[in-house]
Amino acid sequence: MIKFNFFYSIPFWLSFVVIAIGIRLFDSRPKFRAVLLFFFSTFMILSIPKFNVWEYLILLAVAALTYGAGHFLNASPATTAVRVRRLVAFIGIAAVLLFLAFFKYRPLQYLFVRNGSKSGNAGQSFIFLIGVSYFSFKMIHFIIEAYRRKLEGLSAFTYINYILFFASFISGPIGRYNPFASQFNAPASTKISRDLNLGLERIIKGLFKKFVLVQLLMPHIFLGPTSSQPQVRIISMLIGLYAYALYFYFDFSGYTDLAVGSAQILGLGLPENFNRPFFRKNIRELWMNWHMSLTSWLVDYIYWPVVRKLRNLSYFRRHPISLSNIGIIITFIACGMWHGEALNFILWGAYHGLGISMVNIYQRGKRNIQSPFFQRYYASRTSHILGTIATFNFFALGLLLFVLNTHQLLDVIKTIRF
Repeated sequence: MIKFNFFYSIPFWLSFVVIAIGIRLFDSRPKFRAVLLFFFSTFMILSIPKFNVWEYLILLAVAALTYGAGHFLNASPATTAVRVRRLVAFIGIAAVLLFLAFFKYRPLQYLFVRNGSKSGNAGQSFIFLIGVSYFSFKMIHFIIEAYRRKLEGLSAFTYINYILFFASFISGPIGRYNPFASQFNAPASTKISRDLNLGLERIIKGLFKKFVLVQLLMPHIFLGPTSSQPQVRIISMLIGLYAYALYFYFDFSGYTDLAVGSAQILGLGLPENFNRPFFRKNIRELWMNWHMSLTSWLVDYIYWPVVRKLRNLSYFRRHPISLSNIGIIITFIACGMWHGEALNFILWGAYHGLGISMVNIYQRGKRNIQSPFFQRYYASRTSHILGTIATFNFFALGLLLFVLNTHQLLDVIKTIRF
């Protein structure tokens, strides 16, 4: 079968044109359109390099398991025992987490997988399933909302298309089931000409970010000490980290533009993922506007459950800021663990959790300051500009923890020069 990279190759775009024509021909027949999209998504996913039929079948099996759990939870009568519902939800979520952990963390793979070496040592090649993080989060969302009996338009075919939708399969955005189902199960509500204009505009914007801005920034990103430059100058490190921050933004937001634009042409909407994050005056607001579909997922399914649980303790009821901060730190540590298995990702998550906690404490303290001078300053443009600069620097410095492992980070500390 032909293999090609999503959004980067001519075969992808030729395939997409055929898919778009096929889907839009049946705007008024959602059931037939659903069948077509399933086969088209299957074709596109199997065209991803290093994605094979066996991995696809494993994905379908996990999707079937989660759909079965979600269907039971969403449709079960009120008389169903709470412990039974909780057990079904637990089994479904645990299965997805184990599935995610196996394909994301080497130590877990080494317990089960061995390579073909004569020594029989644990396999050193990492088995990676493309898109596993994003469709796993979709599955967990589906089970939790089913447990709450909040799913609408529930059907197996809608669910599998929700999981497999090729435009957002690799890197999101992480859409929610109900908005997808409401569009998917009804005739297209927008004109083809409008969707084509808006979609092409987003695609062109995304291609410009990926093929122009990202390429311009790539030579300048900070990679830590090298043999040719064993000493690290602070100014060059900062410039390299600024370039890295912009590189990440244009690369990821460019992909989002391509995914959203492609979906728009097909007559389907995906959630926005970025909203000028580097123009925000504190790190909390930056995260509210950076990878928004992930941030909202983390808030809904980690932060609030943790906060509600801790709220039962009398200490946290008396100290709401501490309660919120503990929830934020736990949430961002989980975010770091989601990005990777190494210690530096946990430290990166804790760094941002602590940063947002400091913002919460600062914002609480501002309310107690009655000085007209300081109140005018807090509301001024100067305050916003200084806050934006400080926030960007905080984010960029945090990339040291994201892009360097602990050994590389120690090397930077040892070799850094003013």
